[in-house]
Amino acid sequence: MGKFYDSIPADLMTWIMKQEIFFVATAPLSVDGHVNVSPKGLHGSLHIINENEVWYQDLTGSGAETIAHLRENGRITVMFNAFEGPARICRLWGKGKVYEFGTPEYDELIPVTDRMPGSRAAVVIDVHKVGTSCGFGVPKYEFVEHRRILVNWLNGLELKEQSFASSTDDAKPAPHPGTSGAPNALKAYWAEENTRSIDGLPGFRTALITPTVPVAGADLEVICAKGDPEKATAGGSAEMGGATDLRSMLRTREEVRLILAFLLGVIVTAAYARTLGAC
Repeated sequence: MGKFYDSIPADLMTWIMKQEIFFVATAPLSVDGHVNVSPKGLHGSLHIINENEVWYQDLTGSGAETIAHLRENGRITVMFNAFEGPARICRLWGKGKVYEFGTPEYDELIPVTDRMPGSRAAVVIDVHKVGTSCGFGVPKYEFVEHRRILVNWLNGLELKEQSFASSTDDAKPAPHPGTSGAPNALKAYWAEENTRSIDGLPGFRTALITPTVPVAGADLEVICAKGDPEKATAGGSAEMGGATDLRSMLRTREEVRLILAFLLGVIVTAAYARTLGAC
């Protein structure tokens, strides 16, 4: 049997904050508009203010459906699933507000020290109904780790913005059209991909033109948290901008020293062999 509440019970708050993924659903008012569901991840992106208010950092993606729908009508549902342990589904129904990067509200919620790479908005949700259900139809999954490839790519775009903002070169290019940012950097991507929904509703506006330079101070080791290390190893190599994360292979400095010593020995042996051959 499903249960409904007017606010988030304390035990649910604790459970929600343990989840590594959640989903947000929104829709336009048009009967022909596209309903949208988006997965959200990265450890620490979701925050519970009180029993009727939550918010999350919205990271840069290839679209702006959630933001555009919230601008039009504010309706949003947040869903959590138990993929490990006892089965459970939890939904939060509410009205959402969007505070774009570069606004005072965004800065108040997300100081530079907590900002994740590519963070483009804070989505604040006033929750008016909470529902739980059994979740027995949801399969079990084991959490391995959060993917790093997105945050690494976004971090690279932000470094371009920082370099552009600090440049005093006379040959410095003009900002990307319609933005205050560098060509081929984060704000340019927002301008190209995030200003309209697929139904043509307005998306991002302020983030493109704010003079604020995007700087991310969040600890990547925390936001890209891993589960059980053995599961992470079994799941394959970690993603680091498309490359293998060497830090996951070389766990300690001692291992690095041993490998360097081995390589040095190989080099010395090869050189000695060449010397003998020359004689």
